Amino acid sequence: MPTPHFLNVDLDIHAQADLQPLIAHWKQLITLVTPEDTGTNFVRFELMDSYPTASEVIQYFCTAVENLPPDLLQFWHQCPKRILDIGYESGSERPMLQDALPVELLLKVAQYFTSLDISLYPSE
Repeated sequence: MPTPHFLNVDLDIHAQADLQPLIAHWKQLITLVTPEDTGTNFVRFELMDSYPTASEVIQYFCTAVENLPPDLLQFWHQCPKRILDIGYESGSERPMLQDALPVELLLKVAQYFTSLDISLYPSE
């Protein structure tokens, strides 16, 4: 039986316009779901590399937003939903998992994103 552990962080974006410029700009991210997949202006990104903690991934996404060119940053802020979804596997063995998010990071999240979600996946 596995212990509880961090899996990943997905970035979900819902827009009112074409997301292709943002998708094209973020070549360093994996596009898990594209507008073509859903027929809507929705995209889901994930990092290519794995990181041991949610904080590190969230910081990566914050930096990616901070480094957007002005036109894409303006587009970003017009997107009604910009969601970070932290995924954990619940596990069934000890030790428990405690994953702290520093206040400084939460302030950045509040500045750039509309929601911070947590998804718990059952152990297989």
